[in-house]
Amino acid sequence: MTQNKITQVYWKDISELLAPTGPKSQKMTGFDEEFIDIVDYIIRITHRIWEQKNIGLCLDYYAQYCPVHTLGSYSDQVDTIVTNTLKTIGAFPDRSLIGENVIWRELGEQDGYYSSHRITSIMTNKGPSEFGSATGKTGRVTTIADCVCFENKIVYEWLMRDNSFLIKQLGIELIDAAKHFATFKAPDEFYKWRKNEINRIRKQELTDHQWHTPIDKTMADFASQWLDTFFNRKDYGPISQFYHLNAKVQWPGGVESVGIPGIRGVFIQWLAQCPDALATCDHIAITPFEDKGFDIAIRWSSIGRFSATEPLFSTYNGQDFFILAATHLRVISGKIQQEWTVFDEVAAYANLIRDHDIQQRGEPC
Repeated sequence: MTQNKITQVYWKDISELLAPTGPKSQKMTGFDEEFIDIVDYIIRITHRIWEQKNIGLCLDYYAQYCPVHTLGSYSDQVDTIVTNTLKTIGAFPDRSLIGENVIWRELGEQDGYYSSHRITSIMTNKGPSEFGSATGKTGRVTTIADCVCFENKIVYEWLMRDNSFLIKQLGIELIDAAKHFATFKAPDEFYKWRKNEINRIRKQELTDHQWHTPIDKTMADFASQWLDTFFNRKDYGPISQFYHLNAKVQWPGGVESVGIPGIRGVFIQWLAQCPDALATCDHIAITPFEDKGFDIAIRWSSIGRFSATEPLFSTYNGQDFFILAATHLRVISGKIQQEWTVFDEVAAYANLIRDHDIQQRGEPC
């Protein structure tokens, strides 16, 4: 059973993905018999919960205790996942999800599978949300959900969404969305996790979530070097060693760029507001892209001191600026042809506001 026999999402009709034929391409120990591999599992349960609005299926496909990390909050009970899903659909009742890719990794018999699922959603804001009152406008947003899946359950999740692009389409200013988001209190566990992550990244330490199953070393080294070169060393001279001349990147806020000069500018403009940022590579998954190259999923984190490039955010200069992110790279002939980087800018700025308000009240962070 080789990787290239696993379900491929791209260029397939949704009806074909929802009714797979043929034998199992992975053992799927402990999973329902209907699922032929981890990609099939992720695509079909996502469709059932979000497209068909069978929200109660979260109780079937998430473990009772399932930590879910986002840049703005934390939960670990399946009942909270159901509640949050209901709230999201209440704000965006026509939300549709298009699965664009699932990059996965086998973790071993005792740990299951790791999946990094990239999704495009189209939805109309018909109810109040964490960004403010309903606008009645329709938007498109990219999400990457990284999940550990074991015996038919999602047992751990990191969720990253490009909410700053969504609010642009809804007609909401970033500062207003961040201030509204900041009014929602996160649980104490979130602040403990965030503080621990900030300390870990500054020390350049690995996460607690490490698996040592086989992975393509050449591509894994490529991914680590990509992160270290552009985020830690801030070295953009060798960018053409990583990207094809006509490469395309997509970044938060709906930022898109094609070609070496534009890609270099995307990195520099982002890091200008956090010049001393350090990043850690927290997980890598690699799958073949047909017979042409590889798809790489990188989950990464970053911390630095905020230095506003826009006056509206200058109040928060000097504060910790923490990012939880995911990047999907399509590597063809040893270089990146396409990149999707996703993190929640709204939550990142909301955390600056939360920290500032806590400090103003004289409370410990």
